[in-house]
Amino acid sequence: MSSLSPAIHSRSTSRSSHNDRLNSEFRKLWVGQAISAVGSQVTQVALPLTAALTLGASAQQMGYLVAAGWLPYLLFSLFFGAWSDRLPRRPIMIATDVGRALVLLTIPLAAFAGVLRIEHVLVVAFIAGALTVLFQSAYRPFIPTLVGREALVDANSKIAVTESAARVAGPSLGGLLISLLTAPIAILVDAMSFLVSAAAVMLVRADDQAPPRSERRSIWKEIGEGIAIVARQPFIRAVTLIGLIFNVTITIGDAVYILYATRVLGLDAAIIGGVFTVGGVASVVGATLVRRTTDRFGIGPSMAGSIFLIALSWSLVLAAAGPPIVAAVYLAGRSVLAAFGAATFNVTSSSVAQAAIPPRLQGRVGGAGQVLGLGMIPIAAVAGGWLGEHVGLWNTLAISLAGQLLGLVYVVASPLRRIRTAADLAPVTPSPAAPSSARP
Repeated sequence: MSSLSPAIHSRSTSRSSHNDRLNSEFRKLWVGQAISAVGSQVTQVALPLTAALTLGASAQQMGYLVAAGWLPYLLFSLFFGAWSDRLPRRPIMIATDVGRALVLLTIPLAAFAGVLRIEHVLVVAFIAGALTVLFQSAYRPFIPTLVGREALVDANSKIAVTESAARVAGPSLGGLLISLLTAPIAILVDAMSFLVSAAAVMLVRADDQAPPRSERRSIWKEIGEGIAIVARQPFIRAVTLIGLIFNVTITIGDAVYILYATRVLGLDAAIIGGVFTVGGVASVVGATLVRRTTDRFGIGPSMAGSIFLIALSWSLVLAAAGPPIVAAVYLAGRSVLAAFGAATFNVTSSSVAQAAIPPRLQGRVGGAGQVLGLGMIPIAAVAGGWLGEHVGLWNTLAISLAGQLLGLVYVVASPLRRIRTAADLAPVTPSPAAPSSARP
């Protein structure tokens, strides 16, 4: 006799069918984002080359270009995060994908017309960056809508694998397109990829409804609620502070890394390209192994181990010496450890946030985290450049490593190491809903 009663068997079959449907909806989103990620990597190469080669931008203008892309995280993350919690997320994602396509399209059109200027490129970088912030504020919270809480690590791992693969294939494709079509025309590929992503999101069917207007507060109170949750929830606070510490300290090192590799270690562009390719492959491998790693060691210990690998990787940069090919081995080792560690941390930290935060709060909490975690990157880049000029390249790298080691001490002492699975996370308790007369 079967051990399952008819009623239990029926519920099991229904749940399986529901999960299959959710998986198929997630796959639509996943495929669209994979194509968009490749296009974005093409632009990562083509946009600065458009400024440098087509327009003859100065070093200062190139610095402005980097800042223009990152500044929206500092300026808009809080507002966009809270705003996205008020609306259905699919329309936001579709609109921002189409918007980025149209904005990027202006560069090849202006180049074809012979009127492209560096100011145009800076404005495009800023607007595309702002739209990306808005897209991310809706995209990450949308994933738990498509997959169950227990499947978050698996879903985020799949996304990380495609993003890592794009970092390997995208620059190579970008270089080929630039050599054949010129840099401004290569940006067309990214514009088209955003339209593909928008089409994929349009095909997704999910329960994506805006919260009732009666639950809204003023936008500023909702922003404050996101900040308060980051401040008081131990796990979210720990993830945010770790992101802040490591993004700032790593960016300080990144600001002088290429100069150190070329001017001190004597590496040429071909060798450096090979080093980055090794790191890209390691990132793909790391993302594919995240699920196995967390299943064996738990989410928290895996996060702590990933941070240790990142810090260890930078010690190899300081130890690099000898002929260029030997120094390149050290830097390749750094790329492997850093890429593997970053892939593991990014997947697990996203899963922690998505599992602990109720869907209606994820945008505002994510916005508060982005301001700290990503908004400080332009400031850290400027600081790294200043340190490189005033205290030396090696010393700047040493300062970067020292900051990472202090961050590692915080990781070990944080509550994250106690998390084994998503079930160990106590969900965030939201503040009481506003009365129906609250200002919308």
